[in-house]
Amino acid sequence: MRLSLNENIKKYRKEMNLTQEELAEAFNVTVGAVSKWESGSTVPDIMTMMELADFFNISMDVLLGYDMSSKSIVDIAEKIKKLTNRHEFDEARFEADKALIRYPRSFKIIHQCAEMYSVLYTVSHEKNEEYRQKAIEHYEKALNFISQNDDSDISEFSIKMTIARLKGVDDPEGALEDFKKINYMGIADFDIAKALMNSGKLDEALSRYSRVILSIFLRSYELSTSMAIALACTDKRENYFEAINLVDWGIGIMDMTSDSSLGYFAKLKSVLIILKAMILSCVKEYDQMEEYIDKAYDLAKKFDEDPSNDLASKMKFWHEGDDYKPFAHDTLGIGAVEGIDVLFTQGPSFIQEKIVGKMERAEKYWKKIYNSSK
Repeated sequence: MRLSLNENIKKYRKEMNLTQEELAEAFNVTVGAVSKWESGSTVPDIMTMMELADFFNISMDVLLGYDMSSKSIVDIAEKIKKLTNRHEFDEARFEADKALIRYPRSFKIIHQCAEMYSVLYTVSHEKNEEYRQKAIEHYEKALNFISQNDDSDISEFSIKMTIARLKGVDDPEGALEDFKKINYMGIADFDIAKALMNSGKLDEALSRYSRVILSIFLRSYELSTSMAIALACTDKRENYFEAINLVDWGIGIMDMTSDSSLGYFAKLKSVLIILKAMILSCVKEYDQMEEYIDKAYDLAKKFDEDPSNDLASKMKFWHEGDDYKPFAHDTLGIGAVEGIDVLFTQGPSFIQEKIVGKMERAEKYWKKIYNSSK
């Protein structure tokens, strides 16, 4: 067990952007007293320590820096989590109540209790409102101690999203406003669409759902290309075939989302088909490789006859108005045929020479078609 009171006084003072003089003034002590606290030459009396903990919005255990207590907090939070996952809610609530009395200012404990009540509400057949309200209450309290958080999977944003979702059960309008405040880069669009639908604003909901579908499509396209390349870069035969299946998955999503033979989708699809051909070259499936290069060339040529970076007009399930017309841009240039040629001649710089060599057969076949068309 190790005490680090002096280090923590200094740490939390700095987190609040306070000087030693300002902390001394807040506690009606001398600057010398604060300096001695932080150097460890003296310690505050017990009442002052309690006031310091309250002032810094932390528990006494956290202020004192008990290693044993920190471990205890982790163990207790983990126990509540395990009981919750096993749906042993009576035991989980009992442990949560004890933990909150012992550590009323511990972020880890408060947040885990919020998680427990959220799960309890979700799986409850009666949808007990007490559980939902307690979950909201604990999540909101956890936000007050977010500075203690050391879990990269938890953030102020994720907590606010969860609160808004729980509030949306009986207050879709209020949830809608909360979602709009945290809708960074459209990440809350789906929740906004649901809140609009629950509020009876169906046209607005469909409009927002359209944006969600477009976002999912673009992310799926990026995922299928990037992950397929990553799999190919491992230079393992089983991963090459997995990469081919992943490209097929991306093409399938494209076909279900758009008329992929027209507009900008044709350009994107031609790139996916070429990527599949390049990977087929790596596993020496040369007949299929040539077949897919031919398909990609025909599709790219069709795009070049009427190039456009308009996405909305060729997309299924589109219910946006004229005020929102998304356009796409890429690094391959305006033409699809030229873009594929750039992909072959330049390509991702991180692909190993050995793998580039395995794709050489595909590049030669492409160059044969490309040069004959000039």
